[in-house]
Amino acid sequence: MKISVLINNFNYAAYLPACIDSVLAQDYADFEVIVVDDGSTDTSRDIIAGYGDRIVAVLKRNGGQASSFNAGFAAATGDIMCLLDSDDTFLPGKLSALARLYAENGYDWCFDRVTMDEGDEPPVKLSLTPVDKRALMARGKFPSLPVPTSGLSFTRALLAQILPMREATDVVLSDNYLKFAAAYLGRGAVIDTPLTFQRVHGTNRYTNTDRAKTLKPKIMVATGLELAHRYPGLKSLGRSLIIGGTARLPADTRNQAFNDIQSSDVFGKDISFIKFNAFLKSALLRVSR
Repeated sequence: MKISVLINNFNYAAYLPACIDSVLAQDYADFEVIVVDDGSTDTSRDIIAGYGDRIVAVLKRNGGQASSFNAGFAAATGDIMCLLDSDDTFLPGKLSALARLYAENGYDWCFDRVTMDEGDEPPVKLSLTPVDKRALMARGKFPSLPVPTSGLSFTRALLAQILPMREATDVVLSDNYLKFAAAYLGRGAVIDTPLTFQRVHGTNRYTNTDRAKTLKPKIMVATGLELAHRYPGLKSLGRSLIIGGTARLPADTRNQAFNDIQSSDVFGKDISFIKFNAFLKSALLRVSR
């Protein structure tokens, strides 16, 4: 079972060597490292070049995280796909642990929780929760999958039903879309034992930043729209995401969001229902503050 690790990087030269090294040091034999550089302007590309043929380099113009996922998957040859942000690292033994779980259980996806303590030791025994929310999601219910990009892995067969995804220059459509789509299309497991270190630092683009508060409503709208467009069975869930997201948008941008939703023609006459409930939810949010 070959594992592909897809590292997405943009101007994280300070963290990139530790990220790549954490994968190259894994004790699992059959894997490849795909490093997608999304138009970095720092020394990232010099660092990538220094690894030679130990990694597969994909150098592209800046197009956002979604475009990096698409490019990495297109270059990968593995049976299992792991995602990794270039400011994070894998703990020792992660790839071996994942290979065993996929081989023994036939999962379509595995999401492992992350640690923010760089000194954490690799786990001796894994604790995991099997997850099959396909029927629940088809009824418009949300699964709880609190795992960031660097904890996500999928079978090639499953990810081929999700990627390529629509691209944006920001992180508006990224790992939330991947997680919801995966949970709808297959069964998997959440590994409660951390196998990944998530680095929190002064230049995080989303994690623990004020910017995340601004982006979250846009992420909800974009994710809901794409899920409803791509998978008819997720139309109800997508509608709920859009209502929640537009309700949290500033009033001056909400109408533009409605216009974008209407022009997509995914919901048809449901746009009136979405508008009404979004304004109602927005009013309730203002009262509760």
